[in-house]
Amino acid sequence: MIYIEEILTMETHIPLISTRTKGPLGLAHLPRLWLKMRLSAKGTLADGYRSGKGGFDGALLEALGIDSTAVVAFVNEAQPSYLAFEAWVKENAKLASLTPEAIDQFNQRILSFPKPEPGRSEMLESLGFPPSDTEWLGTDLNDLDDWHGFHLALLDDE
Repeated sequence: MIYIEEILTMETHIPLISTRTKGPLGLAHLPRLWLKMRLSAKGTLADGYRSGKGGFDGALLEALGIDSTAVVAFVNEAQPSYLAFEAWVKENAKLASLTPEAIDQFNQRILSFPKPEPGRSEMLESLGFPPSDTEWLGTDLNDLDDWHGFHLALLDDE
């Protein structure tokens, strides 16, 4: 059995908060973005993960109208809790991006986005899935990849 103290002493961390997770603001991926940015600021984000640019991170920041450089600077300097991070986002986002309609539209877009090629096939292969024509959502494959990476990290520590 692994204890939280052991997880917290790992040299690098795989961000296990799913893109599906929402905080009080209701935005999917915002808690994951916060975690990845906090880990990156400490130099402990596992290799292969990006933080604040591209992918779902970039899509979220673009939808909010927040420059990635500004949010990286805030996270690096303030080392905010999640709720402090969310408050900063509310203060710095374009007002129109925080309406219930805009949040719902963003969530629908991000949570229904199919994983594009070649990343889809590469990820399926690394997870041990046979090639198929099944459409995989980016959130599903990212979660599976996180869990697999966490599993491998625990094997390396034994």
